[in-house]
Amino acid sequence: MWSFVVPHPPLLPAYSPLAPYNVIVVELDDDPTIRFVGNLVATDDGPINEIDPHTIEVGEPVRVVFHAVDDVVLPRWVRATRA
Repeated sequence: MWSFVVPHPPLLPAYSPLAPYNVIVVELDDDPTIRFVGNLVATDDGPINEIDPHTIEVGEPVRVVFHAVDDVVLPRWVRATRA
């Protein structure tokens, strides 16, 4: 993980009940110039606020999972074990 933020209210109405939640930026190992934005979650289909923001560390390894929301599939991230 390259970076993260924790948004707090005031937020868009749909996100206010979920706050605080995390938004992370992930840098790919294969090409560090490519970065993705998503949420760190504990489980593939878990809510975006299920991780305690105080436990997030820049540099920790993550792996992608995909979550369908209506007609869109979003990348999310779960913690991975270090190699």
